[in-house]
Amino acid sequence: MELNSELAEELIQRGFESPDLDYKREFDNSEEAWMDLTKDICGMSNYGGGYIVFGVEDGTFSPVGLDVGFHKDVQEWIDRISKWVTGNINLIYEEYIKNINGQDRKFPVILINGSVGSFLIPKIDGKYNLQSGEERLAFRQGVLYTRKNTSTIAASGNEYWELFWALSRRTAEKLGSTGTPLEVIPALSKKAEPDIVEETLWFNLFPVTEIPDNIYVADTECRYPTEIYEIINNKKNSKDLTSNEIPSFLLEDKRIYSFSPFNEGNPLRFCADFSSRRLFDKNDFSAVSVIPTNEWLQDKSKHQKLIKLLNFNLKDLCRKKGFHYDNRKDRYYKRYYGGRIPEITWKPYQKTSTRQLVYPRINENTGRLVYCEHFAGRLRFALLGKGIYLIIEPMRVLTEDGVELLDQRRNIRISTRKNFYYHNNNYLYDMKLWLHILAGNREKIHLGYGQDKITIDITPINAKVDFGILDDQYTSEDFLDNLKSEPFEYDIEYEEEEESNPLTETTLED
Repeated sequence: MELNSELAEELIQRGFESPDLDYKREFDNSEEAWMDLTKDICGMSNYGGGYIVFGVEDGTFSPVGLDVGFHKDVQEWIDRISKWVTGNINLIYEEYIKNINGQDRKFPVILINGSVGSFLIPKIDGKYNLQSGEERLAFRQGVLYTRKNTSTIAASGNEYWELFWALSRRTAEKLGSTGTPLEVIPALSKKAEPDIVEETLWFNLFPVTEIPDNIYVADTECRYPTEIYEIINNKKNSKDLTSNEIPSFLLEDKRIYSFSPFNEGNPLRFCADFSSRRLFDKNDFSAVSVIPTNEWLQDKSKHQKLIKLLNFNLKDLCRKKGFHYDNRKDRYYKRYYGGRIPEITWKPYQKTSTRQLVYPRINENTGRLVYCEHFAGRLRFALLGKGIYLIIEPMRVLTEDGVELLDQRRNIRISTRKNFYYHNNNYLYDMKLWLHILAGNREKIHLGYGQDKITIDITPINAKVDFGILDDQYTSEDFLDNLKSEPFEYDIEYEEEEESNPLTETTLED
């Protein structure tokens, strides 16, 4: 391939892009511009060669040119690009000057010759920062790029073989060698391997990163939590009650366990029995036992108590968020008493979305309420290895009227049909919604305050994995916005005739 003034003029006037021709309006010498150019040069070189022309408008392909003061030489292009790629970079460069509307304008043209002996492959990730501070990725380390239509893409599948045979032919023509270049073998071996991609790994197991140092224990005559609340409610008009906020607690073994100290600001002190302890005055709470939380973490026999206490803190948070706890099934959901349907507005990623938390199902013919479907979840703490984790399992709860649970037979029949449509993306959507409910727009869930605060980290993991697919639709940023909780969207007929059962409808004699 050659480059001269006549060819430069022809390329400028061509007026359309192709796999071997790419127009760029300008080149501002920024890191972003250099990296985007590097990706295109890799793609064209591996494809077999092509031209990049600067000074032509995108879309309209009108020649506007660059300032005549713009200047680079071919070695500058090669030196800068070689910092990021492996392989031999073979370029020819021409700065063509053309008169546009009575003014001289410069049109830099780069001729990229087809790779010979080895592909051009990035040796590092091409990362740069926008003015906003957001990080972008121009190209990925170890990826073989090529050209398709007017774009530079990552090669995959049969494209590896096509590129390899084309490289072998060019190498044989240029060097007279018919052997496979050693540099090609690593790239060729990727033909049957998954792509290395950077993915966001979501999960429903979230680590507890902060836990109170101490657990406070006091004897009590109370045997049921209702007695605790009754005693404190009776103190509501008392001057001794400085706070109506009752800390989370565990009532067990005739003792109250809490992460909150039994001081003046803690209403639980009214339920503690200090008769067997020596108190110097009514404000001395030093007689309350203090257990380092780490002791319960080290003692396996205390693990169950610790998890119970953590779960009570979680229950209090969900209660404040308006969720009912079904003790029998260990699940949380919003009850519906008629009127305005509970809903929540949130942003799965960038787009704002409104989601109903209860869906009344109405029979279209009779207008009668058939049942209500509730957004729900099973939330609990667990000790796994040496760490404490919050587990979130999204689910559905079906009720007759928004409050009373559906009978088991109807529940199984409806749930079985709806679960047929419940896929991984629905599970991810519901799990992310639970995280928003518990944490808001923060990256952590906080239970309690001050020294009795519990913190759970809910950030996903961003990692490079070697089992991905480049340009897969689910790696795009809008995938999170396009998620749907599909079971709510399907129209299923649930009122069907009862199936005959000879064991119940036929007499024993018959």
